[in-house]
Amino acid sequence: MSTSGVVDVLPYLGRPPGLSLSADPAIDSTTVDDSPGIARAIECAASLPTARRTVAFPAGRYVLRSPLRPQHDDLTLEGPELSPDAAPGDPGTATLVAIPCNPEQFPGVIQIHKEGTPVVGICPAPTIGPVVSGVWIRNFQVALTDGPRIRANSGIQVNNCSDCLVENIILRYAPLPAQLPQCKPSNLEGISFALGSGGVIRNVIVDGTPKGGIYLASISDHHCTPEILVENCEVKNIDGPVGAGGIKIITENVTVRNCEVHHNMIHPDSNVPSVSGGYGLLIATQPPGLNYPSPVPRNVVVQDSYFHHNGVAGVSMGSVVENFRPENIGLERVKFAYNGYYGVYIQAGDNVTLRDVWSWGNGSYGMYLTSRANLAPTSLRVGSVLLENPLVFNNALNSASALPGIVIEASDVTIDGGEIARCDVPPGDDPRGNQSRSILQRCWKTGPSGGEVVFYPDNVTISGVSRYGTTAPEAPACTL
Repeated sequence: MSTSGVVDVLPYLGRPPGLSLSADPAIDSTTVDDSPGIARAIECAASLPTARRTVAFPAGRYVLRSPLRPQHDDLTLEGPELSPDAAPGDPGTATLVAIPCNPEQFPGVIQIHKEGTPVVGICPAPTIGPVVSGVWIRNFQVALTDGPRIRANSGIQVNNCSDCLVENIILRYAPLPAQLPQCKPSNLEGISFALGSGGVIRNVIVDGTPKGGIYLASISDHHCTPEILVENCEVKNIDGPVGAGGIKIITENVTVRNCEVHHNMIHPDSNVPSVSGGYGLLIATQPPGLNYPSPVPRNVVVQDSYFHHNGVAGVSMGSVVENFRPENIGLERVKFAYNGYYGVYIQAGDNVTLRDVWSWGNGSYGMYLTSRANLAPTSLRVGSVLLENPLVFNNALNSASALPGIVIEASDVTIDGGEIARCDVPPGDDPRGNQSRSILQRCWKTGPSGGEVVFYPDNVTISGVSRYGTTAPEAPACTL
């Protein structure tokens, strides 16, 4: 028995003769399955009396036909130190290759979902607490080769876990053989924290998973919603046939900082309207499930991050549920650039603050606040929104018409300071767009077809806004 609290997986693998631990991808097509051996190593580590137990993965390539289940408190799965510049299959790294026997149900490398009696009392009643604590997953490359098309799951799926850590991970979708984007499994996410999980996702790269990169979800009336921190992450090339979002937040108490999220979009050959997916950041409610209320994002802070070249918007806030919307959302020093339609797209949200936010080079408006919906006219949409010192310039990149930098189809909006500009650029540099108007307020319709009601912007305050190369803010208009 180890006295150091560290268990090496190598003695547990049981590789056939001639197939020693290797970075050679040729082992993927053999009968090698490292899952049972690693599972035995995990159970051995869990039996150790030390405060924290570690399963160590030497450099090499590990083939997993079924996901690992590190469902013990204070347990670490760890490979050698990993550089963010490591190439796929770098022989100096530990690579986990998921070749799932059941991609529809268990497509990934790690699934944390322990059944049992939950810990009650961590959060105020009637919430239910996590049942696993302190699982750390560190220093791995991950190659996902297949995934679900019916019920969503993830390469690293973390359920019912508090104080979990996913750190120094490069996760790529790498199908065998190569696939067209429109043929990717529509319900495969990269890394998910769900069912009351909390902790940290740090120094992670997610590349090419179809539906989403990082997915944070929970239901506050049924789960604890401990704090989640996502920092120093890059999410890119999410381009499957459904969703195609970089970071999706459908829970409470989340901080995102120092992240770059880019080139996430519904692939044009997917026969899906491009406006239906492709967001850098999505903060949204979801419809209620059987015996469960709608999950509602609350207390979300995004700081010092960059969302660019996404198919629809840099950030989208919305709700498909009449009586719920995102609440207490703050964006600070965040930049949105070269997204297909909008930098900022707010369809629903209350107590939303955007402070020192930049939006430039987007295809249409730099910022679009709209309460339009096909829901009941009384549904909760855009509530109180504060834009403090926004910098909105050179948008309308895909428009032949003069467009405003900011469009407001909502009430209770305050714009305090900032600049709306159309700046000259040197010849040969990025075009400056057709944003020659500054701020437009206009009325809107909401309600189901045949029952729409017209609303007018009310309690909109604009002060201290500077302009360069754009018109003055326009008076509210109604041209429906």
